[in-house]
Amino acid sequence: MISKVKKFTCFFLGEEELLLKKLQKLGIAEIEDISFEGFRQRKISKDEIEDKIKKLEFLKDILSETGEKQEGDKIIVDENEENKILESFPFENLYNKNLKLYQEIERRKRVIQKIEKLKEESSPFLNTELIFYEVFTLSNFSFFVFSLPQKIRLESISEDLYIEKIGEFKKDFLYILLVRKDKRKIAENFLNEIGGKILYVRKWNKKIKEIFEKLENTKLKNEQMIQEIKKKLLEIREYKKEIFISYDYYKNLYEFFCTQEKLGVSKFIKGIRGWVSEKNIDILKKTITQILPESYIVIEDPEEGDDVPIILENNRFIEPFEVVTDLYGRPVYKNIDPTGPLSIFFAISFGFCLTDAGYGILLILISLILMRKFRFLPNFIKFLKLLFICGISTLIIGTLTGGWFGDIIYQLPENFKLIKFLKKIVLLNPLESGNKSIIFLLITLVIGYIQIIWGLILNLYNNIKRYPLKFCGESISLLLIQILVAIIFIGYLKMKILFKGAFYFLILCFIYLMYEKAKSQKEFMLKGFYAIYGAYSVIAGNLLGDVLSYSRLFGLGLTTSVLGLVINQMVSMLKNIPYIGIFIASLIFIIGHIGNLIINLLGSYVHTSRLQYLEFFTKFFEGGGRVFRPFKEVRNYTLLKAQKEN
Repeated sequence: MISKVKKFTCFFLGEEELLLKKLQKLGIAEIEDISFEGFRQRKISKDEIEDKIKKLEFLKDILSETGEKQEGDKIIVDENEENKILESFPFENLYNKNLKLYQEIERRKRVIQKIEKLKEESSPFLNTELIFYEVFTLSNFSFFVFSLPQKIRLESISEDLYIEKIGEFKKDFLYILLVRKDKRKIAENFLNEIGGKILYVRKWNKKIKEIFEKLENTKLKNEQMIQEIKKKLLEIREYKKEIFISYDYYKNLYEFFCTQEKLGVSKFIKGIRGWVSEKNIDILKKTITQILPESYIVIEDPEEGDDVPIILENNRFIEPFEVVTDLYGRPVYKNIDPTGPLSIFFAISFGFCLTDAGYGILLILISLILMRKFRFLPNFIKFLKLLFICGISTLIIGTLTGGWFGDIIYQLPENFKLIKFLKKIVLLNPLESGNKSIIFLLITLVIGYIQIIWGLILNLYNNIKRYPLKFCGESISLLLIQILVAIIFIGYLKMKILFKGAFYFLILCFIYLMYEKAKSQKEFMLKGFYAIYGAYSVIAGNLLGDVLSYSRLFGLGLTTSVLGLVINQMVSMLKNIPYIGIFIASLIFIIGHIGNLIINLLGSYVHTSRLQYLEFFTKFFEGGGRVFRPFKEVRNYTLLKAQKEN
């Protein structure tokens, strides 16, 4: 549900630091810029804090590069220990030391890159005996070093040119061409005619082979030095705790100063403004009056046009489904929180998509393991709880449809009591012959039909809450049309009288809906168009398109089962191979079913979410709300003992 939010404004005398520190610890209020006439906002210098944060981020990056990462458990400290570390930790010295080491590594890497470039450039001349420095000293001559494919022979060379073969490289011959400086143009024309590729050479004063060895030795020395420096960088691990504690402290201090800038200051008083949940109003008032007795607090309801932050408050069973809502966007303040209404349908739809009890058990176990490992990452934990619930749903639906890693329970010996029991509780196996798959499809369509009716009920509730009943005719007619179609279908099968009555009532609902659509337009032509289009959209949308969209549950569920069946058939064929058959079959079973789980897990999540967003949310949801962002301590790496106890 969407929590009721109030706007508060507080005017006070005195200093605000103590109040802000307390509010940051409580984390119950979102502070916004105050905009009263006569108030101004201060500009607080945060350059020093930003500089410290950048340096600490650099040290964190160095830690990460050394393989030291902070994952899972947070560093638990008390305030006294934190203060001692902040006073004694010389992170500026540590930063300067590691910066020099890092810069030296980068310098040597650049040297290695340059050496590699020189080696690549000189590699064609590795077996050449020529010392290029001697050629550069010829004052009256120009020279060119070029290559030609071996299949090309040099013929009819001008007397002005001297060409000598100096080696070969890959499929080319290497040549040097000497020419008097005043005849240079002749040499250039000659090279163009024969298609010679001119090669760049440097003024090496030794043979290239010797230069190559020297470059390789220099590269090796630099690589060794880099390894030595990296060993020195490993010393930073001793300060891991201090780095993370300092980083969290200065990040929170930076947020403190940013919030302090939002306060208003006038000639005589100061002011603070923001949003608070209705349930926390008493705590806010008590905190302010205790710290600032000479203060005046105003609590107001949100006004039209206010950008009200949205706080979702759901019980621990519904809360994980907030992940689905947040991916789409928060509802506006006066709308319905869709998290609770979608929860049961999301879980059931996910279970129908995966339809394998074995995969459900794996999903439950993986979720529990990851929840334990990442227990201090609340957003990730919320997602894992969602997967845990979906795993339970998959386990239940898989058990009822006979899906245990494909059809494994039908391949194991029947004398096992557990196998007999699992087969006995199977209500519908969509892979069995007959009309079982059709029944499975119909069940998914019924789920969709019920969820669409639920969406239309929420739409009606929304409109009744916001408008007088006389303006809710369209919502009522949409809901009645959806319900009457089901009554007509049941009546046609069982009670002819019920069928006729519901059919005539349905016609009246369609006529009324067309009237409501026409009434909303002023021009005559548009009235007719919207009346017809309104009826068409209900038939093509709610009654057909939206309901049939839920057939994807059938398709994905059947796909999971069939792929599991194919994997098991492959295992059955491979296990009879002499000696290695059991090993290969076991490998195929494990890899195949894990791959099937991963592929269909992604499909189940995406398509189940799609059904909520496109078929369910469109019936009642109005997005555009923004997340409530309280002014609070954000500790990514540390946890105060007092916080842990709470």
